[in-house]
Amino acid sequence: MNKRCGECGSTDLKLKKNQGPFPWKDFPMVFINTPVQLLTCRCGNYILRHEDIGSLDKKIENSIKEQTQSLIDRVLEREHCSQVELAQRIGITPQHLCALKSGAKTAGFQTFNFLKILALDEKAFKVADPQEAIGKLKKAAG
Repeated sequence: MNKRCGECGSTDLKLKKNQGPFPWKDFPMVFINTPVQLLTCRCGNYILRHEDIGSLDKKIENSIKEQTQSLIDRVLEREHCSQVELAQRIGITPQHLCALKSGAKTAGFQTFNFLKILALDEKAFKVADPQEAIGKLKKAAG
């Protein structure tokens, strides 16, 4: 039985080595950093085979780890803050941030996106200050 593209219905599929970095369709904000060989349709859609799943999951996880480390470094360098202060801003323990920075753990969706916002928006770090938020709540309460 021939595999068929889910987008256009074509059976004209070729095994193609895709060079990184490139965005993965199911996780468009995550770029796969290493080459991956996948069945590819002429419309550009990837068709996953059973044997591709584990390898692709590992490549996506490694890419998330690398990008997380880069985001953490970017924020720490720009804001001249400690890892403890950054951990407080994103609502995780300093130990968890250390594990993310070393690549021992993979950031969850919310943590990854929060780090991305802090890295890309220079104003976000100040806005994410827990003391700033408490001060605004106290003012609003009168």
